[in-house]
Amino acid sequence: MNKSGVYTVQEWSEYIVGRIPPNQSLYMEQALIDNPDEMHNYLEALDVHGELPSLSDPTGFADSIMHQINQMQPSNVRPLPRSHRYRWLEHKVFHYAVAACLTLIFLSSGLFDKVAPYHLQDGEHGGSFTEKWTEAATSWLDNFKPKP
Repeated sequence: MNKSGVYTVQEWSEYIVGRIPPNQSLYMEQALIDNPDEMHNYLEALDVHGELPSLSDPTGFADSIMHQINQMQPSNVRPLPRSHRYRWLEHKVFHYAVAACLTLIFLSSGLFDKVAPYHLQDGEHGGSFTEKWTEAATSWLDNFKPKP
C-alpha cells in the first residue's frame, strides 16, 4: 500500500491472482468497503484479468467436477426420521392458524366487548385500558378455578 492509502492496479491484480497474503487481503477487502475510490482501481484490475481461458471440453470438465463432489460426500448417511424432516410446529402457517382460532374464541366469548373503552356500565367510571384487560382476563380465568 502506498502513502496515499489507495492500492494500485498492480496490487489489485496481485490480489485477484491470489498472490497476496491472507492478512493483507483482509485489509484490501476492508479498503474496498471503506473507500469508494478503491473500487475504480479494483475494477480496472479486473478488466486486465477479464479474459478467462476457454475450456476445450466443457462437458467433460463439468463431469469431472461432479465426480469429485460425489466422492467427497459420505456414502453412509442415513436419512433423517420423519419427525426431524418436517416440523410443523415451526411453520408460520401453524402460528397464524393458532392466532386466528384464539381470535375467534375471544370474539365469540365477548371478551373484546368487556374490555373495550367505550363499554362503560352505568355506575362504572372509566379506567385505564390495561386495567380493563387485566380484570377481564382474571375474571375469565377465575371461571376455570374449582369452587372451594
